[in-house]
Amino acid sequence: MASSFSEAYVRIAEPHEYTKAAWILTRSFARDPRMNWFGGVQKLIPSYKELPNYESHPVSAKRTLKNLFVFQKALVKATILSGGFITLAVIPPQGEEDEILAATTLWLKPGQSLDFSLLMIAKSRMWKVFSGWGREGFKRVLQNFSPAFKQSWEKGSKTGHSLDRLDSWHLLEMATDPPFEGRGLCSLMMKDGFERTSSESKPIRLKATTPRTRDIYTHFGFKIDEEHCFGKGLVDVNGLVAKEAATATGYREWIMTKV
Repeated sequence: MASSFSEAYVRIAEPHEYTKAAWILTRSFARDPRMNWFGGVQKLIPSYKELPNYESHPVSAKRTLKNLFVFQKALVKATILSGGFITLAVIPPQGEEDEILAATTLWLKPGQSLDFSLLMIAKSRMWKVFSGWGREGFKRVLQNFSPAFKQSWEKGSKTGHSLDRLDSWHLLEMATDPPFEGRGLCSLMMKDGFERTSSESKPIRLKATTPRTRDIYTHFGFKIDEEHCFGKGLVDVNGLVAKEAATATGYREWIMTKV
C-alpha cells in the first residue's frame, strides 16, 4: 500500500460518510463480547487475520455482521441526533489512489445523553435491530446500553467525581478497521479527541468491553470506576451463548473516566 500512515489525520465525518463509519465500527466490533451478547451470537466469527475477505465468510458470520451493521448504523444516527459528532482517521491518497477511511470515533458533548426514548428509537431506526437480534437483543440494547452506565457514573460521582454524568464528554465508541490495526491510528484519534474536548475542561467517560481495550484506555490516563458482569448464566467470557453451565461466566465491562 503506497498510502502513508505517517500522513494520516483526523477530521469530522461528513453526512455521506456515516455509513462508512458504521461499517468500520461493524468490522472492528465483530468479535466484541458486548455485541455478541446483544446479538445472541453462538459462534465467534473469523478474525480478519484468519479470513481477510469478508465475502468468503460463512453464511452465519455474514448474518452476524449484517445484524451488527444495522445496530451500528442506528447508533451513528442516534449520536448525530443527540447533538454529538463523529470523527474519521483518514489516510491521504498518493498518486491516483483514493483516500482511505481507516478509523472512527463517536462522541457526545457535555449535556448530551443517548437515552433511547421512543422518539429516538424511531428517528435513529434502532427499531430495525429487532428484526436481526430479536426481542431479547433489542431489550438488552435498551436496558444495558445507557441505564447501567448512568448508574455507574452517578455512583462514581459520589466517590470521586465533582461533576454529574451529563457534565462530561462521552466517548461512545472508538474503532480501527481491522486491516489498519497496529498502525498508531488509535493514538492519533485519542490525541485528536483530547484536543477537541479541551475546549471544555470536563471529564471524559467511556466503557471498555475487553481487557485489551481497558488496558489501552488505561494507557491514555483513564481510571476504572466500576466493573460490571453481564449475561452471567447465559453467555461465556466472549459474550457467546454458553453451551454448558461451567462456561456461562458472563462477560465484563469497565466504566472508565479521565478527569
